[in-house]
Parts: sequence; structure tokens; C-alpha cells
Amino acid sequence: MEKQELKMKRFFNEMSAENRELLLKNGLQINVRNGTFLFYEGDFPEHVYLVRSGKVRLSKMTSEGKEFSVHLKQKDELVGEVGLFNEMAISVTAEVIEDATLVRFDRHTLEELFRENGEIAVAFMKWFARHTQSTQAKFRDLILCGKTGAIYSTLIRFSNSYGMMSEDGIFINVHLTNQDIANYIGTTRESVNRLLNDLKKTGVLSMKNGYITIHKIEFLKDYLHCGDCPVEICTI
Repeated sequence: MEKQELKMKRFFNEMSAENRELLLKNGLQINVRNGTFLFYEGDFPEHVYLVRSGKVRLSKMTSEGKEFSVHLKQKDELVGEVGLFNEMAISVTAEVIEDATLVRFDRHTLEELFRENGEIAVAFMKWFARHTQSTQAKFRDLILCGKTGAIYSTLIRFSNSYGMMSEDGIFINVHLTNQDIANYIGTTRESVNRLLNDLKKTGVLSMKNGYITIHKIEFLKDYLHCGDCPVEICTI
């Protein structure tokens, strides 16, 4: 399930058809298998990737050596864009977690294209600003809302990013283990087990074969005092 077409604004779709074609001509389409790492935290990557299909997870390692998942990128989103226009090492690791088709751009070629084409540059700036705001909001929730609020926030973000409406509620069309969720929050699997079991007992959500259906999304939002923020700010 792709992110919601009617609400979600993404980099690739904010350009004219002519400039989308121009962008693709400046890259190389590649097929990448699940489990492939595009780059590692601390690298100085020379490429930026546009996801055409599949999923790419961005993660960091904590000082204790634990993995912390930061983003889950999908169709029409960029990976590695934080390395543009600077000479700094990249701060995340990118792993393909679902067989993907990517368009790979040389970093310097993409920078030059942005300089030459105003519409493409503006589309990138708009998307990057939203992406940055989403990241800030996510870390705000993790820091200020405690473990319970962090899990609720993460579930809402997955529902916005991968939610599919059904008769029973919002079906999150991504396979998630309790450890996966723990990695997005920076907590233990045991803490996630306990909190998810509480939500299942009260009928807020249900789980089957690693997939979550949220039956009472307003319960999660009320706990966090969610405002009426744009959906692209509240994504995973």
C-alpha cells in the first residue's frame, strides 16, 4: 500500500511530467534485492536514490550498539539526499528491506541539475522541508511522550504512511514484529509486547500474522492530544 495518494505530497510528483522525465534521464535505474545496503552511517556516499518500488529503511546505531530505525522510505521518495550540497559523512545506514527498483543519481550530477532547473530545485526544497519537519516531530514525540506515547505516535505514523481502510479499521500494510516497532522507538521488545497487549485487550488494535489493524485510532490521537497537522508531517 503506497502512501495516501490524495493527501501525501512527495518529491517526484510535485514536478511537471517534462521535468520528471528529465530527472529520470539523469539517473540509472537499478534493481536491488532485499537485504542490500546502499550505504552505511559514516560513509561519504556519491549517490542519491529515488525509490520507484520497494522499501528502504534508514537506521542509526546508538552508543550502546543498538539499532534505531529512523525512516522507512518508499515509492517516489529520495534516499541519501542529506548528503547533497555538503561534504559531511552521512548519519544513517540505508538497507533495502523489500526488493526495490531505484533510480541512482551521481550526487554532483543531481546538484548541477538542481542549479539549472528551478522547478526541480523548488520541489526538492519543499519535500526536504516537510521531511525535516516530520523528523523533528517524531523525535519530539519520542522525547516528550514517554514509551507509551512513543508507541502510540509510531502506530499513528505507520497508519498514515501505510494505512489501508477496511471494515474493521485501518489495516497497516507492512509486516511488523514487536522488535521492529521497538527499533523505531528505541526501547525493548518486552516493553512493546506489554503495551501492545494492553491495546489488544481494550480493543484498540488487533494483530494477525505480523500485521496490525487499528480499530480505534482516535484513542491513540486523544492520548497524544494530536492537532490537525498535515498528514505528511506525521509519517514514518
